[in-house]
Amino acid sequence: MRSMKDTNLSYESGDHPVHGTWLSVDVVALTEDIQPRIVLIERDGTPHKGETTLPGGLLAAWNGETVDGAAARIMREKAGTELSSGIAVVDVVSDPERDERGHTVSIIVVARVSAGVTGAVPVEQIPDDMPFGHTAIARSALLRLGERLLTDPSTTYAMLGEETTQVDVRALLNACGPVNVEAARKRLDRSTLYRRTEKLRKPVPTGRPGYVYRYVSRSAD
Repeated sequence: MRSMKDTNLSYESGDHPVHGTWLSVDVVALTEDIQPRIVLIERDGTPHKGETTLPGGLLAAWNGETVDGAAARIMREKAGTELSSGIAVVDVVSDPERDERGHTVSIIVVARVSAGVTGAVPVEQIPDDMPFGHTAIARSALLRLGERLLTDPSTTYAMLGEETTQVDVRALLNACGPVNVEAARKRLDRSTLYRRTEKLRKPVPTGRPGYVYRYVSRSAD
């Protein structure tokens, strides 16, 4: 494949541009560690070879690839791990100056991956100057996730699944911004998306058993 800049054709005044942009998927993946971490990679190719970025890549529309499929492939190929959840779209970024190879419109998704993934770092250690605007993209995605968790059905289900606990919810909210135990409990109890059961789950590796909350509605997905 030629560079994106090579394929961004030039047009005379009055001509109708048939194609001049690329569509990409950037994945903000949080691990299932006790304290969720964000997955970052070291780029293999140019430009910015060796620099740290989010896992991302072009949507293979020429192969009929979906956004979900692209996110799973990107995490497998570039981060060496599989998604352990569905995905939720939290943003679309369209900045013609973001990528020196050409105008790339990026679909930003959030997802979960298993604990212990290589390359995952605490969210506080997101570098300040990642290429392709990935620093701002990552931080904005986490803020949007924190706003939507326990209110937006598709985002909530993708990140928490069929069952969750107060410990799980607080850990995920903390990755999006500091939250105390009481605030996390109130958000979970007030959410219409989960109902508390009598089932107990003991946190790993330590902690008092907590009630399991079960997802009750996907009608708005």
